[in-house]
Amino acid sequence: MELGTDCTGSIAPAARAAVEALLAQRELAPRQRERLEMVKAAWLGADVAAIAQWSGRTPRTVRRWLTAFRTGGVTALAGAPIPGRPAKADAAYLAALERAVETPPRSLGLPFDVWSSRRPPQPPPLQARPGCASRRGGYGCCCAGSASPAGGPNTPSTTCRIPPKSPPAKPPCGRRGKKVRAHPERYELHYEDETHVDTNPSLSRVWHRIGQQPTLPAAGTNRRLTVFGSVEALGRGRLEVLQVRQDSAGFARYLAALDARHDATGRDVILALDNGSAHVSKRTQHALAERADWLEVIPLARYSPHLNPKEREWRLLKRDHRGHLAPTLRAFVDAVAAGLRGLGGEEGAVIDEVPQWWLDGHRKEPTGRPPGRPKGAKDRRPRQRRSTNLPACT
Repeated sequence: MELGTDCTGSIAPAARAAVEALLAQRELAPRQRERLEMVKAAWLGADVAAIAQWSGRTPRTVRRWLTAFRTGGVTALAGAPIPGRPAKADAAYLAALERAVETPPRSLGLPFDVWSSRRPPQPPPLQARPGCASRRGGYGCCCAGSASPAGGPNTPSTTCRIPPKSPPAKPPCGRRGKKVRAHPERYELHYEDETHVDTNPSLSRVWHRIGQQPTLPAAGTNRRLTVFGSVEALGRGRLEVLQVRQDSAGFARYLAALDARHDATGRDVILALDNGSAHVSKRTQHALAERADWLEVIPLARYSPHLNPKEREWRLLKRDHRGHLAPTLRAFVDAVAAGLRGLGGEEGAVIDEVPQWWLDGHRKEPTGRPPGRPKGAKDRRPRQRRSTNLPACT
């Protein structure tokens, strides 16, 4: 495996001090900060693939900047100046932006109700940043500039005043991860987690006219689904089970889906779990013990969602596919299933275990008895008649 130090070479203490000094500057350009963080991650022991994953760049781009640092030092990481005068928004562009923001996405056939920060409207092309033009036109997006990517080295940003933290935590299951990468035909590493999906739209940062509070349609009575899901560490597939409760019975349905995947692939499974109540119950422990010949369980540390890649997928699911109010409960379940299929992966299984009584509007499974007190029922102690509250005699 190619390490980051293979591209940077031996880093002298003076070069490290120069990198740390630049990262401590709050007015540093975001692109230069990102490249310096790549160099810092390289000398901390991260490989090129890991740096590309948290930075969002391709491995080729990561190698390019690490090699540039090796040949030219920190000065080679500075971005080239952009030629020309910055473009400004004229009256025609501002009018087109106003029409784009005030056009409901539903009227364009899109499956959401508002323009969020990740789904901006499409005004005419302009060379300047859309946020600058929209402020002049009286429009803005309730979002600030993004700081360092999740999982990257923690360094100060231009917007965050929180003191810098310690270096990023090492990825979980390191020894098992090496084992899976060395023998991908024999093992699979799955990160499992659960989430709740509500019928009310997921709130996010949206584009709106400055001074006006944006609103979203909401259901009169909120309903909730629970999704048990896992993603394979090497991107070879996922398992998603939609149901209505987060309990041991729901986790047993997920294990049944995992049994089917094991029978289809023939690979042993390493399963990373958190300390949720559905994972530590006696029923779940007994079910896991029955599968001990091909299933190895790795408990994650308490209060450590950053160690589970599945947590980030839930955030993407709610942002991209739960920004609207579904007309029916059936359409709501179908929209969640479509969002789960769009998360990617080679072999994905989305299993719909939502019962019909939930789709009919019931909160609990009907017992079959007519509503009210059963006829002919007798109490051990006869009920006392409660007199009506009347005003006292005067």
